Amino acid sequence: MDVKMRDIVRVVPYDPEWKAEFLKIKSMISDCVGDLIIGVEHVGSTAVEGLASKPIIDIDVVNRLFYVISQ
Repeated sequence: MDVKMRDIVRVVPYDPEWKAEFLKIKSMISDCVGDLIIGVEHVGSTAVEGLASKPIIDIDVVNRLFYVISQ
């Protein structure tokens, strides 16, 4: 089997800088679209203190507007 770089998953020890990095990104998002959103949340494994994870910060942006789709 030919393993390519994209097939490799890297899991690293928890890094407390992930929280600081999220807060920077949250601030940038809020500055750009603050009136259109309810919140910006740090989700996924990097949000769990002490948990080893892939070093990718997952973020949910909660939209203020929503549309009801009729069934």
